[in-house]
Amino acid sequence: MISKNRRIGALPAAFLAASLALACAHARPLNPRAVALEADGAVSLARGDLDRAAGQFALALDYEPRFAEAENGLGLVALRYQDWPRAEEHFAAALALDENLAEAHLNLGGLLLRHERAEAALEHFRAALAIDPGYGEARLAAGEVLLRLGRPVDARWELAKLCAVEPGRAEARAAHALALAATGRRALAETEARAALELDPRLPMAHRARAEILRRAGDFEGATDELRVALGSGPGELDDRVALVTVLAARRLWDDVDRELAGLVLAAPARAEVRFLVAYAALARERFDVAEAAAGEALELRPRYAEARLVRAEAFARERRDGEARRELEQFLRDAPPELAAERARAEAFLRRARPR
Repeated sequence: MISKNRRIGALPAAFLAASLALACAHARPLNPRAVALEADGAVSLARGDLDRAAGQFALALDYEPRFAEAENGLGLVALRYQDWPRAEEHFAAALALDENLAEAHLNLGGLLLRHERAEAALEHFRAALAIDPGYGEARLAAGEVLLRLGRPVDARWELAKLCAVEPGRAEARAAHALALAATGRRALAETEARAALELDPRLPMAHRARAEILRRAGDFEGATDELRVALGSGPGELDDRVALVTVLAARRLWDDVDRELAGLVLAAPARAEVRFLVAYAALARERFDVAEAAAGEALELRPRYAEARLVRAEAFARERRDGEARRELEQFLRDAPPELAAERARAEAFLRRARPR
């Protein structure tokens, strides 16, 4: 299947919607008129003529009701109109007609990610890769969502595969740099971030990768500068804004943290990382009830969010609610990835001290 991939609108960074392709592996020959209409619809969609594209895809389905690519096309039109429920309906219908339509898996995964359903999105990105292991857009999307879910080791392997076959893809090199930084491979992360910036000096993710490398090295001012470049003169991507608040909190610039967090809460109230940052900032200023509540909200959005679990445990401990703190830390130890080795050690030490005699 020939695929001409592109980003759709101002959706999240991992949301990579594919344009349509002519059907090539159906059980019976498709109606030639339907095939021609679907191809014309893809051209109209690329030109931004959405009403014409919708009509062409819909008419293709009149000729060929089981034409999955045309359903996928209607989903892409709905995305451009920001009609999220209808887009999800069309992508699901496309997959009901052809569960091996990789583009529909990618598009539905992106839509789910937009609604903060990251685990479900990852399932669709991986389904697309199972159909076509060389599907670069799906590989990048999977790597980015694994980073968001706090699984940088898994992300590193996905992104290493992509960089091996597409070394000229700047976003892949930048995402790989982020994964390498998160797994403690600073020198390799520097190399990948530098390569990404050589390919695209204005790529926000590349500057975010440089910021993460600097943050982990303790250069918080340098990290802030890189993130300001990533954000440019506009509000920027949510991931860049989340990273900026993380660095500002490390610098204890609480007025700046409050200002940036207020905007994030308005922009993405259902994003787990945002609720975690609210909890972290509250804990640092000994607002334990706020920290406990916000960490709980983060855990409702992402039950295996180890860092949020740790913040809630700390809030309980500071309120002398040792039994609740102990239960949270026991769960943290079950969920925490290897990268949180220092945090695991502190949790184990607390549990040893708190163990009843």
